Amino acid sequence: MPSRNELILPMWNEAHSIRETTLQYIDDPVDRFAARRFGQLLFDLAVETSRENAGEASATRANLRAAAEDLRYLEGYLGNLGRTLEHASVKQGEEVLVWLAGRLALRVGDMVAEIEERL
Repeated sequence: MPSRNELILPMWNEAHSIRETTLQYIDDPVDRFAARRFGQLLFDLAVETSRENAGEASATRANLRAAAEDLRYLEGYLGNLGRTLEHASVKQGEEVLVWLAGRLALRVGDMVAEIEERL
């Protein structure tokens, strides 16, 4: 098993601040691009004008707290998807995907709980 320092983590761009879960509702690819660009602009402006980690004891804690908040959003998003069958029908065979979303929501919630416990 690789050590923690040897793990290959996925690439991530901090400026991608508008979630794909929101952008999926924009049909026009040009408009989606514009919304992504606006999100990057908003991020850039916030970074330029904000004091670093105002009110936090450390940058690591501030970053982890922010990650927990984003995960809470994702937990709710997946949980809502996992309850789809309570109020709507899905295409045949997609019930398993609804069930998966609900199960993943619980796992994401566990991750948030671990972060909050350690902070």
